[in-house]
Amino acid sequence: MLMAQNNPMEYKRWNTLNINRVATTFDNVGMLCNGNNQNYNLAREPSFEFPQGSGKQYGTCIGVVFGAPAGQHPDVVGGTNPENLAYLDGTMDEGPADFWNEEHFAPYPEFVNPNAASISTDPESWPASWPEALPNYYFMDVNDQTGVQNPNLPVVPILRDSVTGWPGFGPNGEQLSDQEMFSVMYGWGGTDQIGVGNAQTRWLRTQLIMRSMAWKGSLYENFIVWIFVIRNVTNQPITDAAMGVHIDFGHLPAFIQGIGYDADRHYYDPKLQLAYSWDDDGFEESPVGGTLGPDEIGWAGVVALEMPGPTGKVQTYDAAHFWQGQTSRSGSGGAPEMYYKWNLRNQDDPQDSDGDGVDDDFNENGIPDDQEGGPGYYVGSGADGLQIIGSGQFTLQPGQMDTLIFATVFGASEKELKTTAQRAINLYQSNWEIVEAPPAPVVEAFADDRKVTLVWSTYSEEDVQFEGYKIYRSLDQGQTWGTESFADFEGGIHYVPMAQYDLVNGVKGFYKTLPEYAWFYLGDDEWVPNRSIVQADTVKGFHINGKLQGFEEGDSVNVYVDRDVVNGLAYWYYVAAYDSGNAIIGPLENSSASNPAEPNNTVIVTAYAPKAKENLDNVRVVPNPYIVSEIWEAGYKEHVIQFVGLPYEATIRIFNSSGELVRTIEHRDQTGIARWDLKNKFSQLAAPGVYFYYIESGIGEKTGKFIVIL
Repeated sequence: MLMAQNNPMEYKRWNTLNINRVATTFDNVGMLCNGNNQNYNLAREPSFEFPQGSGKQYGTCIGVVFGAPAGQHPDVVGGTNPENLAYLDGTMDEGPADFWNEEHFAPYPEFVNPNAASISTDPESWPASWPEALPNYYFMDVNDQTGVQNPNLPVVPILRDSVTGWPGFGPNGEQLSDQEMFSVMYGWGGTDQIGVGNAQTRWLRTQLIMRSMAWKGSLYENFIVWIFVIRNVTNQPITDAAMGVHIDFGHLPAFIQGIGYDADRHYYDPKLQLAYSWDDDGFEESPVGGTLGPDEIGWAGVVALEMPGPTGKVQTYDAAHFWQGQTSRSGSGGAPEMYYKWNLRNQDDPQDSDGDGVDDDFNENGIPDDQEGGPGYYVGSGADGLQIIGSGQFTLQPGQMDTLIFATVFGASEKELKTTAQRAINLYQSNWEIVEAPPAPVVEAFADDRKVTLVWSTYSEEDVQFEGYKIYRSLDQGQTWGTESFADFEGGIHYVPMAQYDLVNGVKGFYKTLPEYAWFYLGDDEWVPNRSIVQADTVKGFHINGKLQGFEEGDSVNVYVDRDVVNGLAYWYYVAAYDSGNAIIGPLENSSASNPAEPNNTVIVTAYAPKAKENLDNVRVVPNPYIVSEIWEAGYKEHVIQFVGLPYEATIRIFNSSGELVRTIEHRDQTGIARWDLKNKFSQLAAPGVYFYYIESGIGEKTGKFIVIL
């Protein structure tokens, strides 16, 4: 056991989950994102970004809460409680105006890495060695340096994956998903008591084990599963406890630069146990400039998979405002006793028509909205709506544990969001048994003058259900994958590939067995990729303008040449292997990988003209005019204009229409491409207008102009 510090939050660490289309920065003390509602400078990105790389983020604060009424045995509580009030420990940190007693869980030091919260995909984020069992001790207060051991608690071993060494969620410690996180915490008085001589705070003596699981694959790419196990580490029971999820999504949150406050709608689907939200008017400022319409604003939610307590189901649902009516039965419950009564237990809520703990009457006329045509949702003005789903009451005996499992789910539409929620439910009910497409191929890309050559492995074809390949291309950093798209019957968006290669086996046309997959095109029995073999570090019969990195002599490879490219633009490609489906599930294909820098099925490549050797006649600006919303926009934080066809060495000076020098770029690059980020020498974004450039090099000079439209 390590020694604790006076400020246990010195052990708080952050990291990012980014294996699929959802990316979020989380900490090891129970907060799943940080949009920091009151100090935007403290926000951490990505904060539930969906799709990953789009800049559209939806997370303000998602955390968990655990509470119990007053009258607990003195051994199970800490702090001071002279007024005999209820207890409420939350992991959220939204600022003092929202919840007045925050961050009531701190990490056990022995589980902490010096630099980052632990994730399975990065062993450098793990502690020096994993403890063999859960801690059987707790700290009395902020000044406790050693902790109190409880010898009466059973030893709970921490099992690890026999291959990776990761402490997975499987019955024998197996890692069940493609990316996971793990942390162990203890209850304490929270950050509000640090530095306070006579802190008036109270808490329950518990232990909290936190996990997450995220998968690749088209069925699982829109959600992350979270597991929280609450444990009583004392010798007395914690009675009539309840546990829930604190949900604060924004569409879009105001911490994103250029985004203002706007109202959001908050819904609850009791059949799915899904609390979800969307923008109120279908109009928002865009992180890349301009505006977003209703088809461009995502839906976000939390679906409960397993709740603590005897029923295992959601027993309470509350929708409230971040600060309006905060100290009343309709508000967000700033103090622990308020939050416990009015939010977690949802007692006496004017929007609960029948007192069953579930808000259902959002026009407050005493009749459930679904019975009289009411709105069916709560409107949180100023993007300040909150949702809380809670368990029923339960008693936690000494050493006993109970489990909360939920998924943060996302979709481009309400229909896709609910499909995503159902897929998370199905995965939970199948005991985390996933259904996979054939293994994704590994792709390498090689650029030339107005040409890109893709080379990929053939081991996908060893899958017994393998049917073919689809090749997709993107000009917006993987946000879209083609010029033609369509929606399936469940609201999912798909793209028409730029090329498709289908085994010649009579399996062709649209899939017919399961009606819900009738949109999937299996191909037309045409197999035309160029098949070749690796010789040394190149491909026999092809000029690939580079050296292969991940293939060996004699390997069989497929080759595709794209000749419809513009020099200077960054293209993303991915190659998806797909199968033919069966009577249980329809055809599946690989998704694009989230990190093209790693060896996988997704690559980034920029075609370029040969660098100038004799003159600057072929130098040009791409794009011209530059329009921020066009397809070549690289990402929401990145505005780039490129000078192509340059010699190896050149100096570029950019002037505005008044003749003032805006920026000087010193170019030294074999590709013949120089990039300008549209910022002046003071790092300020350039204004729209006409700009002039003057290029000096050893082979000559050139002038020209271009237009910027922001």
